[in-house]
Amino acid sequence: MDYEIVWSPVAKTSYFSILEYLEKNWTTKEIHAFVRRTNEILDLIKTRPSLFQYSKSSDTHRCVLVKQVSLFYRVKPSSNRIELLVFWDNRQNPEKLVF
Repeated sequence: MDYEIVWSPVAKTSYFSILEYLEKNWTTKEIHAFVRRTNEILDLIKTRPSLFQYSKSSDTHRCVLVKQVSLFYRVKPSSNRIELLVFWDNRQNPEKLVF
């Protein structure tokens, strides 16, 4: 059974910020590769939400999309949903990461 994916406002904002950065500093090829990789990962998460690293302390999962970007998400089994929390630039200070 597939889970429904729900984007938080922060996830949307952070995702589009990454796309903006790619648009300014990289080529269309890299943008398409990032979008494709994101879609592939979301398809995996929909069917197997516990596939990626889990943190008990924050009740979140972390998936490294590319070396520079991780996706944090939370599984809501009672409602059959996956909540995307944030697309995180791994070069940032991890102390700024809060859910």
